[in-house]
Amino acid sequence: MSEAHVDHEGKPAPMEIKAPTAALNLPPAWNWVFQAGAVGLALFSLWAAGPGIPEEHLHLSVYLGLTWVLVLIMYPERRGASFEPPTGRDWLAGSALAACGIITILRAEQVEQVGPNIFDWSVWVVGALLVIAAVFLRNVRNLTLIILALFVFILFEIQFDEVVHRAGAWHATDFGLALAAVVISIEVARRSIGWSIPIIVVCGLVYALFGPLFPGPFAHRGSSVYQVANFLMYSSEGIFGLMTSVMANTVIVFIFLGAFMERSGMGRFFIELPLAVAGRTAGGPAKVAVMASAVFGSINGTSLANIVATGAFTIPLMKRVGFRPHVAGAVENSASLGGQLLPPIMGSGVFIMAEITGIPYVEIIAVAAAPALLYMLSIGFIVHFEAKRNGIRGMEPGELPAPLRVLRKGWFHLVPFVVLIWLLLEGFSPEWCAAMAIVSIIGINWARVLLAAVQPARWAMPEHRLDLRGIKDALVLGSRNSLVVGAVAAAVGVLIGVLLLTGLPLKIGNMIVTIADGQLLIALVMVALASLVLGMALPITISYLLIIVLAGPALVDMGVALIAAHMIVFWLSQDSNITPPVCIGAYVAASIAVADPWKTGWASFRFAKMLYVVPLLFAYTPLLTGTAQEIAWIVLTATAGTYAFSGWSMGWLYRRTTPVEWVVLGGIAVMCFVPPALQLSELITGMHVNIGGIVALAAFYQWQRRRGKELVPG
Repeated sequence: MSEAHVDHEGKPAPMEIKAPTAALNLPPAWNWVFQAGAVGLALFSLWAAGPGIPEEHLHLSVYLGLTWVLVLIMYPERRGASFEPPTGRDWLAGSALAACGIITILRAEQVEQVGPNIFDWSVWVVGALLVIAAVFLRNVRNLTLIILALFVFILFEIQFDEVVHRAGAWHATDFGLALAAVVISIEVARRSIGWSIPIIVVCGLVYALFGPLFPGPFAHRGSSVYQVANFLMYSSEGIFGLMTSVMANTVIVFIFLGAFMERSGMGRFFIELPLAVAGRTAGGPAKVAVMASAVFGSINGTSLANIVATGAFTIPLMKRVGFRPHVAGAVENSASLGGQLLPPIMGSGVFIMAEITGIPYVEIIAVAAAPALLYMLSIGFIVHFEAKRNGIRGMEPGELPAPLRVLRKGWFHLVPFVVLIWLLLEGFSPEWCAAMAIVSIIGINWARVLLAAVQPARWAMPEHRLDLRGIKDALVLGSRNSLVVGAVAAAVGVLIGVLLLTGLPLKIGNMIVTIADGQLLIALVMVALASLVLGMALPITISYLLIIVLAGPALVDMGVALIAAHMIVFWLSQDSNITPPVCIGAYVAASIAVADPWKTGWASFRFAKMLYVVPLLFAYTPLLTGTAQEIAWIVLTATAGTYAFSGWSMGWLYRRTTPVEWVVLGGIAVMCFVPPALQLSELITGMHVNIGGIVALAAFYQWQRRRGKELVPG
């Protein structure tokens, strides 16, 4: 690790967290075009969240159109390929090919009614020749897609009122436009995250078209290409469906909030404060990773961004005090995953949950807080036991800043959180609250600049100023961060639309109910396996959306509360970051730790086992739906159970456990997690078992303490 920086008072300070750059590896002209489009997308989204009230179809069209164009510019056609500026020949060929496609779509109705004329044949011949040329010229394909992407949404908006009035009586031009949109949505998804989603979408389209050929319960009457394309384009269940709507209306604004928080220098504060508080304790840097990931993750709601932002600092610190590289990476990975479970943002999944269930966003984050804290607490316990087991101590006091000094220097970074939570509790829409939090960040930054200019002896000039350049960089950064999910929104909408068109979710739900035969635990295992399989190919939010569409109704039919069913699926969908062989988060953390990704993934799985325990509490206890007293009791016993379970996972409590002690500790953990309302006999309920578990845990701890410490290195 590089040496710690020394501040102006001569005290060691944490490594500087630099503001992210908004620059791209593009030629100057194309970089300017990209940044102009990114700023346009950002300003439109913030205007729509704030004072603007655009019509929904216009909002979604502008969002998707700009997102598609930015993805086609930013992501090369082939992974690892460098951007090549198009030549004059490329421009001519690409524009001509796009023109052939546009003319074909515009004349489709005329051709269908009276047949093609010499002009149509000429356009098709030229287009065919240009298609052959485009096979060998990558930039021609890219320019053609960019022009067609813009055309799709411009024509959609021009004829929107007419299409609404003739709903169901689609013209050939409508079909051509819909077909182009479906194809481009699949290509945009492929550019952003690879082949996984496009392959699944194509399989879904094949299923929709050839339903009668499928066996048994999966067979359906099938649909024509004409019916499928028009349904996906012109209904509210396809390209402009739930995923796109939630992304455009809410998620993107929170992504911009995260970008402004990063750009304003808040990241450093959210690392320095945990470092000052917990850095001295056993395995201190690992606990710092847990705390920093919790706070930072609650801002951006993205585990991978969390790993990069906090792990670049915490992983080297963990290695420095003695954690093995793959363990350091696993701590950061499993802790960063928890940031996606913590309110107020919780990734884009929480907004989809609110949209599907109709439960207000504020209510969802209120009930989600306690389970998320249990998960983060379990990671904290585990890293403490890991440090104790390996004799890893904390950092020296001289290396750390004082907590009060850190608060005094950066307390204002907490104000946007206060603004966000206060406005949410006042009942304003989530996107409006996020926009106002952004305004507060800019206002605080400007106030600091003004105070530093007026009283330089008392106020330090901010390292990261949100002047016009800084605001532009934050807007571009937010737009770039939104492309990862935004690029697949339409393709996921296509897949969801296909599922609803064919009735597959109902078939899957009936199968789950039949196979489980009334046994909720079997149904939960099936959902967990489905999330594991889908998590190998899909991002967390998309995996959650697909599984809840397929399996959510079955869980509700088996007596699980609606919010609990969604939370079960949402939690189980997080495992794509920790479970080998895919474990994307483990690969990212391992690259920072210079460790084996496979070892990092398995260690992450070992640390994050509560990801599979808490959904059982959702299913079998009123943790999300009970009274205040019921929830308080469950949280109390679950906290004791989390402590016991973490110690059992690591084979350590006060000291290393013997094999017999390990078995006993596991039993104690189970006792703490037993549903309190469970009636075991006429006299014994689950609450009595909980009390026995807590008492047994205290006795077990005292037993280990009296038997003496086991000698450990260091």
